[in-house]
Amino acid sequence: MENENQIELQEIEKEISPLIKTANEIVVNNEKDVDNASEFLKKIRDTEKAFETKRTELTKPINQSLKNINDMFKRATMPLAEARNLVSRKILDWKRIESDKRAKEEERRRKIQEAHEKKGHQISAPAYVAPVENKIGNVQTVKRWTFEVIDFSKVPEKFKMADELGIKEAIRDGIREIPGIKIYQTESLSIVNR
Repeated sequence: MENENQIELQEIEKEISPLIKTANEIVVNNEKDVDNASEFLKKIRDTEKAFETKRTELTKPINQSLKNINDMFKRATMPLAEARNLVSRKILDWKRIESDKRAKEEERRRKIQEAHEKKGHQISAPAYVAPVENKIGNVQTVKRWTFEVIDFSKVPEKFKMADELGIKEAIRDGIREIPGIKIYQTESLSIVNR
């Protein structure tokens, strides 16, 4: 097949060379010369179209084959992406539940500690409860600040052009309140090598 393509390319080059030679020799000094030159331009255009047709004849099966391969792998791996998302959601749900338990336990301990302090007891143990680890096994959670517009009329003018980049930059710079915009964190997983 490659050899056939080389032969066809050589044939194309044979057709092109005389056209280039003629183009260099064309002289346009009068109306008749313009008419002849325009006829020659039509011949060049027709030759270009013929070559483009040949090129697409050669590349169409390759492109179709590539598309079929990509589609096949996309279909085959789609269940893996769904499984990854399912397990990720389960891990994030578990972490959220554990974090809520930790916060409640910390609040419970803090209240007990405050009650003892009001009675004048000396408290040496802090109300602190260790947080759920961000890295467990091969995964770690990553928190990112993000936002959604909840009341566009309250959004300051400098953010009203749907300047998502500007809003994200402000959030990265530590801004946590913008009128009309709810700023919050999302959590996702990234797989790390041990």
